[in-house]
Amino acid sequence: MRAPLPPLPCVQAFEAAARLENFAAAADELHLSPATISQRIRTLETHLGVRLFERLARSVELTELGRAYLPAVRESLADLAVATSGLFGAVRREQLTVRTQVSYATTWLAPQVHEFQQTHPEIDLRLVCAVWSEALTPGEVDIDIHQGRGPWPDVNSELLHHDNAVVIHGPAHTARYGPITSVTDLAARPRVQVLGFDDVWQRILPDDAALPERAITVDTSVAALEIAAADDACAAIPERFARTAVRAGRVSLALDQTWPMRQAHYLFRPLDAPHHTAPARAFLRWLSDLEQRSTPLGKAAE
Repeated sequence: MRAPLPPLPCVQAFEAAARLENFAAAADELHLSPATISQRIRTLETHLGVRLFERLARSVELTELGRAYLPAVRESLADLAVATSGLFGAVRREQLTVRTQVSYATTWLAPQVHEFQQTHPEIDLRLVCAVWSEALTPGEVDIDIHQGRGPWPDVNSELLHHDNAVVIHGPAHTARYGPITSVTDLAARPRVQVLGFDDVWQRILPDDAALPERAITVDTSVAALEIAAADDACAAIPERFARTAVRAGRVSLALDQTWPMRQAHYLFRPLDAPHHTAPARAFLRWLSDLEQRSTPLGKAAE
């Protein structure tokens, strides 16, 4: 019976860390975070039942068993690389994992991401939303985008986007309730509320506003957008999430205004992963350029 083989990603992490004598350098070479390298080496050590590295204050050193294992690992990886290249051609593609909320991925990234793929065909992009994020191993995410107010413990957070809100509606709304000329017209009309944005409607409407005819609460902006498009309710969502649908004619702005939100989009990084990988830096440069090129909807409310 064949002995169980160790996981290949763990073996690759071990070889790079042993050759470079540094987890951070191995992480940069493999386009991973140092936390991922450390986790994969721990997995390999658990699989083998031995310690391969001595963790020192500022460096790592191979144990005696680690030094004995390294030549066989290098030879096996080299043989695999030669066989793969000879049969299938050189493998040059890299994978980038971006974790973000469903609405950000669906309404903001999805309509634009073909640009990034055309510019960087060597990078395979993987977008992961909350429904799948728990399946990822620690350190497997290259870029982590969150919306909220902060601060957050145990992570480095960097402002990525400021957010403003707009009010949108579908064709059925004005057909039933008539045109909207001011925020006062919105007060009693049916509305969609997004969980986490509880202050948005309060910022839009006057303090003495009437109660809405009916209201529905959802947990994502994309759900609010779809309800507004298909029903006669108005929805208040982040402006960037509405751009594609408004410009495609699926929904309309209730008023040509935007309102500041307390929430914003932030870039998260673990405290032990101070540097982004090269593919991650390429994606963030593209995202910054996309932000500068994009024209927002509406005008800021006075």
